[in-house]
Amino acid sequence: MWNPQLVILDLTEDKILPTVKIETRIIENFLGGRGITVYLGYQSIPTDASPRGPDNSVIFGTGILTATMFPSSGMAVATFKSPQTNTLFTSIATGRFGASLKQVGLDFFQILGCAKTPKYILIDEFSDITLENAEPIWKKNVLEADKWLRTKYGKDSSIAVIGMSAVNQVTYAGVAVDRVHFFRRGGLGAVLASKNIKAIVITETPETRELEGLSHEDTDQFNKSIELSKWYNMLRNRGPFSIMFSIIENTILPAKNCSRLLQISQEKVSSFRGYGEPLQCWQCPVHCLRCSYQDFVALGPNLKIVDIENIQKAIESCDQEALDPLSTGAALASLFNIQEDRRKLLDIDLGYNWSNPKIYSLIEKIIKREEMGDQLSRGEIYLYQQTSEPSPMIKGQMAGMFYYPNILGLSLASSTSPYGADNFRSDYMIFPELLGFPFKLNPSSKRGKIKTIILLEKLVAVLDSLVLCSRYLPFLLDVRRIFRWLSPNLRNNLFNLIPDILIGNFGLELHNLRPLLRNISDQDLTFNKLLTIGNRITLLERIFNTRTGMAREEDRFPLFLKKRPDFFKMQDELLTEYYARKGLTQKGLVNKKTLKKAGLLGLITI
Repeated sequence: MWNPQLVILDLTEDKILPTVKIETRIIENFLGGRGITVYLGYQSIPTDASPRGPDNSVIFGTGILTATMFPSSGMAVATFKSPQTNTLFTSIATGRFGASLKQVGLDFFQILGCAKTPKYILIDEFSDITLENAEPIWKKNVLEADKWLRTKYGKDSSIAVIGMSAVNQVTYAGVAVDRVHFFRRGGLGAVLASKNIKAIVITETPETRELEGLSHEDTDQFNKSIELSKWYNMLRNRGPFSIMFSIIENTILPAKNCSRLLQISQEKVSSFRGYGEPLQCWQCPVHCLRCSYQDFVALGPNLKIVDIENIQKAIESCDQEALDPLSTGAALASLFNIQEDRRKLLDIDLGYNWSNPKIYSLIEKIIKREEMGDQLSRGEIYLYQQTSEPSPMIKGQMAGMFYYPNILGLSLASSTSPYGADNFRSDYMIFPELLGFPFKLNPSSKRGKIKTIILLEKLVAVLDSLVLCSRYLPFLLDVRRIFRWLSPNLRNNLFNLIPDILIGNFGLELHNLRPLLRNISDQDLTFNKLLTIGNRITLLERIFNTRTGMAREEDRFPLFLKKRPDFFKMQDELLTEYYARKGLTQKGLVNKKTLKKAGLLGLITI
């Protein structure tokens, strides 16, 4: 049985509050990771709190499998109120930061208030937590600050650090973890900087934990099944960028801030290899290349730029500051859009237009908040609010990774997600719509989309709560034997006929996970019970976020594709069906009946 604890650091008072044991009923209902941090955030962060004010808090979390021999179990989650979306937001970092938190006894670590002067949080091998003077590194970028801290505390320390972009309160500044991993989305860096925190340093090197019920034979077998997967070879050879070729094939590569299609040959981008360095995530046999299709699209084709060398340099500029490349690309694209606005409500004249790499020179100005960079640092939504141009933002985050009218499920998954167009939390529909897993869905058809979106959003919430990489979904989710011999299209048809409650009994299963989950509670966590937990987490996020003002209008896809009224009509029909299946009102609110059915009544403060 897992017995996690919550350690709370009050920055304002510079003291550690009494440790709180997480109740068994909370563990059983929310698992860990994202589930428990969302619960803690819901209970402790006022819905009207300013994201960069002292009432906002950051809650880091781990899971039952964290720091074990199970693949990818070194990750960490962080839940906070986002300055980009103004909603409760969970960001996730790959690597080993979660394993390091677990090593020093921080299953869950909440940071409250605001330090009086710039500090970094030091956690030593004795689990002592102190605030240290960060003045010497406060104005250094990520790499410089990381180097300074490793010189002081050892090269094997695990370090999460912000750059100058966060210190200067760029809304979409993230946090770098051990130089090559990131809490990328949602503006966590800006939140930590508002609390006068430059870094979190854990000096103790994590060790592999033994977990009852998890044997070397189990993990060896699972690793072998991973290596036999087509998805494994794609990640190993190309990283997530391997999806780019399906994007081109399915004609969903965007240009001009997602308002147009860009049709190019696969050969045009085949030379892009990212950094070419495999990521060494904790116990992970895959070793994905640092080669992201999202970063590439946001800073490349979406700006009508297909210059491999310059795109790579732009991504590196963002990484050196833990600046979110997706939001950076969106902000830059907004300038081109607004420059073309015939009404010229905002006077912008760059002297060049789409497809010109000169636009990348503004990244440095964003980091320093100089000249035009000051406006860009507030996110593209700030600029659009001053013009007649409709914004392509989804809950404060860019929508420009795909040409969405040609991929209906992914469009709706992005618009209904509490995180907006967050590649890690709402891109799960690429699996059925682009890769045919666990069954093939036609990207341009409405058929099967709502049932699949709700299924996968629940499963991603479960993976986030176990704190396992969402890229593992194809490795963990399996079609039950009775359906394996069927064609993908026939599987899809049968899946749509099966009632939701029977999906786990006859359709799908979480391969290799069920025996391990007995460590969490005495209850038998069946596939359907896991789906119930995932649904509970997504509903709790929605309750918090609707109280901040989010409703149906924010769940609609933004009206910036002026020439595609057919798309918006289909999206509205799908949204109505989504609400009905999810048990929401047609305004997107969670009603009492749905609360009771999800088991949230009595668990949370209503």
